[in-house]
Amino acid sequence: MFREIEPLGGTAGASAVATAPLRHSDGTINFDAYRERARRARTEAIRSSVTEAFLLIGKVFSAGQ
Repeated sequence: MFREIEPLGGTAGASAVATAPLRHSDGTINFDAYRERARRARTEAIRSSVTEAFLLIGKVFSAGQ
């Protein structure tokens, strides 16, 4: 009835740990682990975009000198 969804691009190159379903010992889905994974990914995405924005701003102001 249910199937596991593979990440975009299939599992080629991905580690088995990252693609394995996160479950509790009784077999139920561990939603807290998925929330934590999403929180870390969201934080890293924000950090990356802010870093890129500051680098771009720095290049704009340093090009005028």
